[in-house]
Amino acid sequence: ERAEAVDAATAALPEAQRLAIILRRFEAMPYDDIAVVLKISVPAVKSLLFRAREDLRERLKGFLAEG
Repeated sequence: ERAEAVDAATAALPEAQRLAIILRRFEAMPYDDIAVVLKISVPAVKSLLFRAREDLRERLKGFLAEG
């Protein structure tokens, strides 16, 4: 159930944030490589990841508070 909630929350992210999260968390890709793939700077990657994590935290807060 938790995995489904995380998958749904990740799928609901804006595309760039979703890609950054997938590349970082699931592919263990370093920031430099993510920047190349997304054709953005490393600081932009860090910003995308920060916003994505904040968004995920907000989307999952009800679910995470339960367990």
